[in-house]
Amino acid sequence: MFGLVLFCLLIPVHAIALPLYIMLSNLGLTNTYAALVVPWTISVFGIFLMRQFFMTVPDDLIDAARMDGMGEFSIVWRVMLPTAIPALLAFAIFSIVAHWNDYFWPRIVVTGNRDLFTPPLGLREFKGDGDGSYFGPMMATATVIVTPLIVAFLLAQKRFIEGITLSGMK
Repeated sequence: MFGLVLFCLLIPVHAIALPLYIMLSNLGLTNTYAALVVPWTISVFGIFLMRQFFMTVPDDLIDAARMDGMGEFSIVWRVMLPTAIPALLAFAIFSIVAHWNDYFWPRIVVTGNRDLFTPPLGLREFKGDGDGSYFGPMMATATVIVTPLIVAFLLAQKRFIEGITLSGMK
C-alpha cells in the first residue's frame, strides 16, 4: 500500500488536471470555491509525511496508553495527535504555500468570476497589454501576497523545523 502512495507522488498535477476538470464540470462546480478546494482535500504528500512521522513514535508509548486503559480512538486523540502537532504544522505550511502560490489549477477552474481569483491570478491582472506591465502596483501586490506566508512561517518556525526533522527519523 505504501508503494502505491509513493507511486502517486510521481504523478504530476498536470497529468490529472483534465479528468479533474471534467469531473468538476459535470458536477457543476467550476467557478466555485469548491473547485479550488475539493481536488486537494486528500494529499499524497500529507499521507507520506504523516506516515513517516508516526513511524518515529515509539511503540512503548502506545503500549503504555493501552495499559492505562485507553481505547484505540482515545490513543489516537489523546496521545498520537498531540505528538503529531509539529508534523501537522509542517504539512500545513507546505500545503498553504503550495496552494496560495498555485496558478495552474485556479486558472483552469476559475474562468469568469474575478471574486474567486487566487493571489497569483490577481497579480496577473496587472499585466499590461502591448505597452508593458504596471510594475509598481505589481510589486506592491506581490509584497502583500508574500507577507502572510512569511509571518505564518516566522510564527511557526520552531514547530515547523521540529516536524521536518522528526518526520525523517526512526
